[in-house]
Amino acid sequence: MSLIKSKLIFFIYYSIFFFLFFEILFSEKNIFTFFNNFDLIYEYENNLKNKKKEFETLNNFLNNFEGSDEFKKIVIKDKLFYKDKNEKVYLYD
Repeated sequence: MSLIKSKLIFFIYYSIFFFLFFEILFSEKNIFTFFNNFDLIYEYENNLKNKKKEFETLNNFLNNFEGSDEFKKIVIKDKLFYKDKNEKVYLYD
């Protein structure tokens, strides 16, 4: 009886082990997909870092430009419709 019981436990143990091993390797959420996700996360982190650097560069440029006289001249022309003496304004009907 003990031999049959031990064989049954052995069979159950290895069948569960085989099932789990099969699931890890061949299921939809297998271990290869898991490692592929690390690569994707690394790429997305690099893209995010690059976009943050670009954002900081553009934001610094905008802040420097807003403090300049050229920016003030453009805002006055655009918002108040002023023009310099040498500029012409075309009106369309």
